[in-house]
Amino acid sequence: MRLSPPMKRALPILLTIALLASAPSARAWGEKGHYLVNEAATAGMTTDLPHFFYKAFPELIWLAYDPDRWRGAGDSLDSSNPPEHFLDWEFVSHLKLPASRYDYIALLYSDGVLRRHAIKVETPGFLPWRMAEVAQTLQVEFRLWRASAPGSSDRAAIEKSIIHLAGVLGHYAGDSANPHHATTNYNGWVDPNPNRYANDCGTHARFESDFVSRAVEIAHVTPKLAPPKLRDDYFAAALESVQVSNALVEDLYRLDRDGAFRPLRRSSPEGVAFASERIAAGASLLRDLWWSAWVNSGKTTTRERR
Repeated sequence: MRLSPPMKRALPILLTIALLASAPSARAWGEKGHYLVNEAATAGMTTDLPHFFYKAFPELIWLAYDPDRWRGAGDSLDSSNPPEHFLDWEFVSHLKLPASRYDYIALLYSDGVLRRHAIKVETPGFLPWRMAEVAQTLQVEFRLWRASAPGSSDRAAIEKSIIHLAGVLGHYAGDSANPHHATTNYNGWVDPNPNRYANDCGTHARFESDFVSRAVEIAHVTPKLAPPKLRDDYFAAALESVQVSNALVEDLYRLDRDGAFRPLRRSSPEGVAFASERIAAGASLLRDLWWSAWVNSGKTTTRERR
């Protein structure tokens, strides 16, 4: 649940959001969903990474939920952590988004996005930038690993850093594949609503936490993984994932309206298919980012050639 909802929400909805803000079930995919993303990524992994990476698969899965474990740490982290989990595409869809986080912030001011919507700079979110930053750091750590001496304490320390970065990256890759993390309609429909979508502020938890926890298993996800794809531009890959998720927002709300995620009923096949496809999309992207960070770490960069 986000700490700075758009100002256009009506007061009753704002009050409801405030009451729900501390509910664990309302947070990003839910614990099981995030584990499924990282587990499916390990299941679809290529076979050309260093051996230590494969030995760490259980840890990579456990780390998937870490960014949600960081909640409640204090004012500084509690203000910076939530916007890393989403990008409300409707706020920025008209912009050519730069790969630099700070150029993006400057653009939000210069274009008037913040003034027009009466929102804070963190309100639209920073998810693609966070994903690119972590993936690029992972690539650097893989490069350091290649240069380290086998059996050295340096290499052991680098391996720990790689596993932590790779595991945490899965959290954000999973969030990017969740339509609720790509829209201003992130927990109840706030736009004009002729299709009678739910606006009860329960849609977020009802789908990504409650439904996924009881209805989706790894066997539903792994058959839906995409073939491995090398990625050269991590920011572009992250942004594309958010855009695809945003295009599916109405599909998600339609399923919710028609009872696909309703509790105390037999799991809806349509709901299981939708959730497992989205989890598989996040897992496929995560697998690609892991593999690409390794492969790209072996290339000589322009900066290194100078």
